[in-house]
Amino acid sequence: MQVFRGQVDGMFELKGKGHVLQLTEVLGHPRKGITLSVVGQRCRVVEVGRNSTDGQAVSTRSCLTGKPVAPYGHVLVKWISEAPLASDIHGNWVEEEIH
Repeated sequence: MQVFRGQVDGMFELKGKGHVLQLTEVLGHPRKGITLSVVGQRCRVVEVGRNSTDGQAVSTRSCLTGKPVAPYGHVLVKWISEAPLASDIHGNWVEEEIH
C-alpha cells in the first residue's frame, strides 16, 4: 500500500466541521480516518473530497482545459494538536503516519 502524501496548496476552515487541506502533487489515495502530519502538526482525515468534474478523490486533469496536471485533491481534517496557520503549512508536505 502506498503512503498518502501531498503538497499543501491551501487551507481554509469550515466552521464546526474542520479544515480543508487543498493538495497538489498527491501520491496515493486519501482515506477517512488516517492520521496526517505536516510541519510537526497532526490531524485526522474526517472526509475525503471528490472532484466535481470526475468524481475522483485524486484528479489528474485540469477542470478548465482537460489537460494533464499534477495529481490534486482535498481532504477535510480535524487537528489533533492546535491548527496551524495556513501560511505556516503552505508549500509543505502532508504525509500519512504509518503505525
